[in-house]
Order: sequence, then structure tokens, then C-alpha cells
Amino acid sequence: MPRTSRFRSVSTIVFTAGLLALTACTGPEPAPPPKRSPPVFENEEQALAAVTDTYQRFQELSFQILAEGGANPERISTLASDDVAQVEIDGYRRSAELGYAVTGTPSIQSVVLDLWLPHPDSLQIVARADVCVDISSVQVLDSAGASVVSADRATQSLWSVDIAYREADRSLFVNSKEKEKDQCD
Repeated sequence: MPRTSRFRSVSTIVFTAGLLALTACTGPEPAPPPKRSPPVFENEEQALAAVTDTYQRFQELSFQILAEGGANPERISTLASDDVAQVEIDGYRRSAELGYAVTGTPSIQSVVLDLWLPHPDSLQIVARADVCVDISSVQVLDSAGASVVSADRATQSLWSVDIAYREADRSLFVNSKEKEKDQCD
């Protein structure tokens, strides 16, 4: 029986292990890290304009739905989170059940950014703002045409609003809104 030297056996094992290590390292190239999507806003000015536009469109659509007696209320979902949309839809239905008609249009008096982010946070929020809305021209009429608005109603309201980003269609929407007070400072 032929004998192999110990040195040759060890060097063969080392050589084979080296080849196996090289083979393992030459597998498919790892995928490059995902590219970060472009920022939603480049600067505060863009954020302010986008927040103002988003809330204005939300408000206009909301009052259009009210003026149409609550017809097709789910339309608000295009500009609102599921939670905000459900609250709005419930309000449209209550208004319709009571036979209310809404006239006039609220207008945004000011928007002050509290926060803006170039990329969405974990909740998809990209901005938070205080929005002052003038409601002096809005009237709510009952089925007899009489106003149900209190004579001492405030003419403004201040809302804290979170604006979020939908990656799927790269759109902004109202993620939350909370009335802060009846007058703006």
C-alpha cells in the first residue's frame, strides 16, 4: 500500500479548504443597498406650500360633500387617513339625517409649520402645522331654511393638522386634525 507523506496530506487539505473558501466568496453579488427615495420636500417653503394646498383641497372637498347633502362621502378618503375619513363621513351622514344644507366656503387664513421632514417618519408623517380657518361665510341651514348657527359663533378656528405621505401614489393627505381653539392668535 502506497504511503502518502503527512505534509502532502495537510497541504492538500489546506489547498482544498482555500478553494472552498474562494468559491464561497464568489457567489452572486450582494444586492446594492436600497436607494432612498427623493425627499418629499426640499425646504421649509415647499413644505409650507404643500401643507397649505393639501389642507385647502381637503377642506374644499369636505364642504363640497356637505353642500351636496353628503353624496358619495367616501371621496374624502383620497385626501384623508382612514380615521379622519371615517369621522368626516359620520359628520356628513349626521348632517344629511338632520336635513342640513351648508352654504359658503371656509378659507385658510394662515398656516404655521410646527414640523416638516424631508422624508416620512415611521407613521408616514411629513409635516405638522397649525391652520387658522375663517368660517364666517359658512352657514348651516335646517330643512326650513333657517340658520342653525349660533349668533355668537366664533368666526375662526385653529386646527392642529398632521400631513402624511402615501408612497404608492406619492400624494399627501390629512393624517390627523384636532381643533385647538375657536380663535386664531
